Amino acid sequence: MKNKKGFTLIELLVVVAIIGILATIVLSSLSSARERARDATRLSDIRTIQTALELYNLETGSYPVTASDWNGSNTANWAALEALLGTTLPVDPLNTSVGNESQVEAEGNYVYTYFAVDTAPWCNAQCYFIAFQLEGRNGNGANDGVEMPYNSGTLFNSAGVTFVVGMDVNGVLKTADTSGTAK
Repeated sequence: MKNKKGFTLIELLVVVAIIGILATIVLSSLSSARERARDATRLSDIRTIQTALELYNLETGSYPVTASDWNGSNTANWAALEALLGTTLPVDPLNTSVGNESQVEAEGNYVYTYFAVDTAPWCNAQCYFIAFQLEGRNGNGANDGVEMPYNSGTLFNSAGVTFVVGMDVNGVLKTADTSGTAK
């Protein structure tokens, strides 16, 4: 009798199943890592945009105001803001939206939105806010939001999904409060 060496069909199926399970675990870990990387990029981008706005303010004494109150990175209004600032601004890594730039608070609107108005009761070009979303956290931290003149004493902080940063009515530069709840 010959001694045949090889694998049975059951052994092969077990090995394929194990490889499939391991591949699923690795792919889900990579997806989570990509989301965290995009969120880190977003936070860095927002600081870059705020720096450009502060430099503009130092040169002109006010924050830029465009023809549109809202300037979303997914629209042509972003180019108008870039032209005023004289620089190319970063855009959200996904830069997708299910609506226009003023609807950044809707879940899934991954855009950067800049808002400033040069009339009362808003900013008189002395304050602004930038709204954006992260994939891993909600913008509902205790210190998220920017106090605007029209609602003095309260924060403009959208719907709790969106992060709102900027220069508030009291001259305080607000950065992202990432202490909100996980998504």
